[in-house]
Amino acid sequence: MSKEEMSTIEIKRVKASSIYRLLLIGLGIPLGILSFIYGVLGCFGYDTVAWNNEPVHGLLALPVGLLTGLVVTVIITFVMGSLACLGLWIYSRFRRLEIKVISND
Repeated sequence: MSKEEMSTIEIKRVKASSIYRLLLIGLGIPLGILSFIYGVLGCFGYDTVAWNNEPVHGLLALPVGLLTGLVVTVIITFVMGSLACLGLWIYSRFRRLEIKVISND
């Protein structure tokens, strides 16, 4: 059996690239799955995928759904990442940030 060990790290700053990377991975996987499902439903005739306010059906719905999911993921990552960077920058002016790390040994 492995034992989990938890330690706390105190940091002054977090790189913006780390925040954007975490958000891109965290949002990209579920939104990618969701856009794939919407694309498959669009292949079967459901109006789940649209391009220029026109529903897309058939096999074209799958790549359009995936492309739409990718664009939405990047936009949300940019907006939320920028807000998170700003908030953490302001927070770092007053206090240090503590991160709890769990390691499996």
